[in-house]
Amino acid sequence: MDVIVRIGPFGHGEIRNGGLPDWLFAKNLDVRCNDPKYLDYTKKLYNEIARQLEGLYYKDGGPIIACQLENEHQHSAAPWAVNYNGEEVLDFTASSYDKGITKLGVSVQENTIDKADLGTKHMETLLGMAQEAGIITPIYTTTGWGNAAVIPGKAIPVTAGYTYPTWFPDQRKSDFTMMKNLWSSPDYSPVRYNPLDYPSASAEMGAGIQMVYDKRPICTPEAAEALMLRCLAGGSNLIGYYMYHGGTTPRMNNGKGESYSDQPMGLPKMSYDFQAPLGEMGLEAPSFRPLRVIHNFLADFQDVLAPMQPVMPENVKTMTPENRDDLRYAVRMNPEGEGFLFLVNTQDHDLNRHDMTDLKIKLNLPGETLIFGGENGFVLPKNTSAVYPFNFDMEGVKIKWASAQPLMKINENGTTHYFFTVHDGVKPEFVFANGKKRTVVPGYKSTFSMNGKKGKVKVPVLPYTDALNSVKVDGKLLITPATVIAEGNKVKMFSLDNPNFEYIVYPSKQGFKKQTITVDSVSPKFTIDKSIPWRMEVCFTEDAKAQNQVNEYFLSVPYTGSVAMAFMDGAMILDHFWQGQPWKIALNRYADKMTKGEPMGFYFRPLRKEAKFLPDIPADRIPDFSEGPVLEISDPVILPEYITTITL
Repeated sequence: MDVIVRIGPFGHGEIRNGGLPDWLFAKNLDVRCNDPKYLDYTKKLYNEIARQLEGLYYKDGGPIIACQLENEHQHSAAPWAVNYNGEEVLDFTASSYDKGITKLGVSVQENTIDKADLGTKHMETLLGMAQEAGIITPIYTTTGWGNAAVIPGKAIPVTAGYTYPTWFPDQRKSDFTMMKNLWSSPDYSPVRYNPLDYPSASAEMGAGIQMVYDKRPICTPEAAEALMLRCLAGGSNLIGYYMYHGGTTPRMNNGKGESYSDQPMGLPKMSYDFQAPLGEMGLEAPSFRPLRVIHNFLADFQDVLAPMQPVMPENVKTMTPENRDDLRYAVRMNPEGEGFLFLVNTQDHDLNRHDMTDLKIKLNLPGETLIFGGENGFVLPKNTSAVYPFNFDMEGVKIKWASAQPLMKINENGTTHYFFTVHDGVKPEFVFANGKKRTVVPGYKSTFSMNGKKGKVKVPVLPYTDALNSVKVDGKLLITPATVIAEGNKVKMFSLDNPNFEYIVYPSKQGFKKQTITVDSVSPKFTIDKSIPWRMEVCFTEDAKAQNQVNEYFLSVPYTGSVAMAFMDGAMILDHFWQGQPWKIALNRYADKMTKGEPMGFYFRPLRKEAKFLPDIPADRIPDFSEGPVLEISDPVILPEYITTITL
């Protein structure tokens, strides 16, 4: 896996002081500028980072292909952790000349940056110091949104997009499901560079968001899918997430001290789940599989898509997030008139979308006018997004247009299988350059064959439910509801609380034949003590790691309250902001202590009707407050995560 390292010194990441050490606050210096004392500490940091990265750079045959310098310089900052409850204004980790223009989070910069030249000089200084330390990479990047400082001609400015920002005063419909030419007009403009001089590179796409105490928006997979497809439609060829995998923020002094999280902003003391595609405990979030569908498409068709330019329709100029009736669409195409049509029919913070029917789109292409949708039109169901091809080459067979999304391609003995998928309610129609048409019913019997100039082609069309479960491993298609980790042709499959592993490997002599592996189920023994209403203790009564077919145990804690905390050996190990779902905790890291009699203790705080975050919670999860604050703790259960391995 290729790696882009972020070397700071300021990194933000919603970490204490944005990654700057506490002791720096006590020094007689100005941070995030060319103060000589600050640069001296930065030099020491860069030298140590360079020492640890030695031999891992691309030039040495290693995986490090790029380096990001600083983060959101002259745009955003984190509060200093040294603060006092009740202060009118937070003291931010910004240079003295930038404090007046520092933003709370990723957003548009409305203020005039009087010292922009000093920001540019500081970024150029950091680049020189990094290179002098030995941090040599083919590419350097800087955050470019919100008029942040960049390094002209020497680093690629990267972009961001957050659909559910908690740093705004309220939750509102975002612009990130609407089409936009990102080559000419990056998000969070104005920016401090000419966008046409650089590739559009997305580094912080917010498929999720970190909850803070008084704001707990629940990110939807539909919004994450639309965000990514809309960025691709706008011309972005680098898809970077913040975060893709959530985590747990450690505490100081070997877990016994202060939190490293950004406490003044109301973050959990330890949890940094971020509602990321892969959560804090390694479990899939609802956005994981829809995004994997896009990743499968990009992996196999990136060479086709990447050179294509974005083309926007006229309605992008007048489209608003409130508009439910006009189609949101855009095209990526090459000079030969080959391309992809990107479609969105969803909107974050909007539960009242409707199906869009009888859609026909006129594409003015070089040498022809193509009516995408033909005579009958096509359907885009509500709360879905899609990417459809036109003038699409399959080994010499040309599709004029298709109301089906390319998923991946598989080669088998000279035959290329082009897999497509459609959402429920969509009739997949293929129109070919030779005038032939195909309409199929999605499923394992949908495959049709054609002979192209470059070889034989087979076209299966999978329902979207199968596309969600599809992953390409060692040149083969694996369809399974299990979580998959592949190493070559070896595949580990993980299944939560279900010992049955169902999967399909294609191609095979049996075609799309479903196979099943069943491992022995387990019922781990544990004890619960809930003698105090706001507390609970849980302890294993057997060896938690004894079963080979179990990869992990998850403690699922159903409760209704505001906050829950977990402790072992007198120290907090985890915490959780309630949002209507059970809290799931991976136990293996604590199993040794728990099986030796050390309990995992819990402390819960009640939910009050005055809680500012209640509007973010689904209505059916909000309890009755007629008798006052609510704290309900149901009996927890332990869910085994089963594991098995197959060879393709």
